[in-house]
Amino acid sequence: MEVPMDVAGGKSSCPDVSLLMQNLQQALALEAKFQPKLQLPSTASNTGESSEITSAMRDGAAHVLRCLKVWYDLPSAVLLDALNMMDRFMSRMKARPKHLSCIAISSFHLAACQWVERVKKNSGETSSIPGPLQVVPEPQDLVTISQCKCTAGDINRMEKIVEAKLACLPQEEPVTTLTFLNLYHALLSTTLPIALQPDLLILSCKLETICCDANYAAFPSSVLAFALLFVEMKCHQTAIEVIIRDVLLELQRLAQVKDDMLNECVRMVSSIMAPYDGYAQSNPSHRQRLTWKLSRRTLKQLRPTEKLVNVLPTIEENRQFGQVQKRSRRSRLTPHKVRPVSPGAVLSSLPLPFPTKEDLTSFFDNFVAASPYTFRFLYGLEEESPSTA
Repeated sequence: MEVPMDVAGGKSSCPDVSLLMQNLQQALALEAKFQPKLQLPSTASNTGESSEITSAMRDGAAHVLRCLKVWYDLPSAVLLDALNMMDRFMSRMKARPKHLSCIAISSFHLAACQWVERVKKNSGETSSIPGPLQVVPEPQDLVTISQCKCTAGDINRMEKIVEAKLACLPQEEPVTTLTFLNLYHALLSTTLPIALQPDLLILSCKLETICCDANYAAFPSSVLAFALLFVEMKCHQTAIEVIIRDVLLELQRLAQVKDDMLNECVRMVSSIMAPYDGYAQSNPSHRQRLTWKLSRRTLKQLRPTEKLVNVLPTIEENRQFGQVQKRSRRSRLTPHKVRPVSPGAVLSSLPLPFPTKEDLTSFFDNFVAASPYTFRFLYGLEEESPSTA
């Protein structure tokens, strides 16, 4: 099924209404095959070994996969395919919470492999060197970055289990919400002017956020994509709402979306996207707690830098000779500002307890050195003659 994509798969958008309608009918026919049926509890029943995976656990694993997608600069299709495979696997198999991270990382690695194979097939790159965006992340790197408590061998074994349970074909492209979103956007581009068309990149980012919530699986992919498109198009002005309403109604008829299910899905999408409208004023719901692991050799090379200052404190030269002046910790961290003066003015302003040539002479006369080497020439003193020694 050829779908014109600009974000998901890198294909050029070439709007042909007959081809788009054919692709939409094929996607609607395959929608039930790739539709997850999650039935996760909201809270854990017990804390033993046989505890179930909750919706919060699944959402946390989904946000970790989204961090990996951003880390490797992969398209939205990889993340949404990984979430689709993870949810379909948990819909068919009953897994424990300790296996959730391994299932999520293996689904992400499998989705990245399938996406790279599809890109190579579409671009005809069978023997050429892969580009920077066509390299599959290594399982060991995924384990290290995500900090999941498993090994690269566990990822490879779980990947084979997921692929066998879902009956994934090597170059099969799953029909997800992003598939319908690309089709809807391509159909809108044939009718609406460019100024009224929504941004596909923004829609894909919002779809990632929605699919990181387990409630999205309660609605078909075609309905969810249309609800997101409907919420996004509501931001236009009232003067052009008539044109948009007519186009959306025709699109709803083509996608066979019912009104009651659409209204319920629109409320769900609005509730998920509401916290992100004031994201700067509110705390994010999910944060990945990373623990930085350092070796002893690295710890020895690290030095605390929070108490260092860029400018050293000024040395006061006008105090008494040999006298140590105590300064507070605050004054040591905040250097004083000194106006530049000439060296002659500084020497002329020094008081007379400053050591003179006579003081240095008496000091060396009374000093008994451990070696016969003399230090008097360092200060310009006259050396003693051998007759007076």
